[in-house]
Amino acid sequence: MVVVALLGTLVLSGRLVATPPLIAIAALLPSIGWAGLVLLLDRRMREPWAPLGAAFLWGAAAAAPLASEVNDALLATNGLNALVPTLLGPAVEEVAKASALLVVLAVWHGVIDDPLDGMVYGALAGLGFAATENLGYYVLAALQDGPPGLMRALWLRGFLQGLNHAAFTAAVGAAVGWAHGARLGTRAAVVSVGFALAVLVHAMWNTVAAAAITQVLCGAPAPGAPCTPAPAPLALLVTVPVLVATFVGPLGLLLFAIAARARRSPSAS
Repeated sequence: MVVVALLGTLVLSGRLVATPPLIAIAALLPSIGWAGLVLLLDRRMREPWAPLGAAFLWGAAAAAPLASEVNDALLATNGLNALVPTLLGPAVEEVAKASALLVVLAVWHGVIDDPLDGMVYGALAGLGFAATENLGYYVLAALQDGPPGLMRALWLRGFLQGLNHAAFTAAVGAAVGWAHGARLGTRAAVVSVGFALAVLVHAMWNTVAAAAITQVLCGAPAPGAPCTPAPAPLALLVTVPVLVATFVGPLGLLLFAIAARARRSPSAS
């Protein structure tokens, strides 16, 4: 019932219905592909499909619209609007995505019982969030530069940055799973550390990496000069991938190490 309700919310909200089919497919397919890879992390046991689907759909149908509304309200508030891209926006989005973990725990008791489980569910919530968020970016790219613009946006946001939101929220999920086996007095501290790490990396991405990528793709010959008509191939194929790996790679390696350790633990057998 939860999965059906979330799917209905996503459709009835108009985000898929009002979007051209090609762009809707462009937003969904990369996230679904990455979701398949995320599920391979937990090959040791089969997770139930209902909570997995609920985590993905919660990110797409509930977390993304909610975060968008809250961020818009903060942007319209004097004194806070300057903090939205750097701090408030990441915090709002991580709270919205992490709420998927609370839904899963509330409906399917005990399904998240170690860090690896939490990483999988957190990553799926982040992938659903990214799918919905990318709808607007892809529409804008197609309107501005037609099919070439859509293909560039798909490469940048769907592939190169396709795991960003998943990695951020997987850190929260790992902490939630870790807290399952921790002493009662330390559970809140463990989850708080995971959440703070997710917000910190997300904020660094928004503040430093995203600005650097925008500048690289602009390719202006001098400060203040207009951007080039299209990004240089070197920027798209080399410079931007290096920037993404530099800023998100360390978190990805940390999560991969946690996953490897969880698979080797006696409780995983």
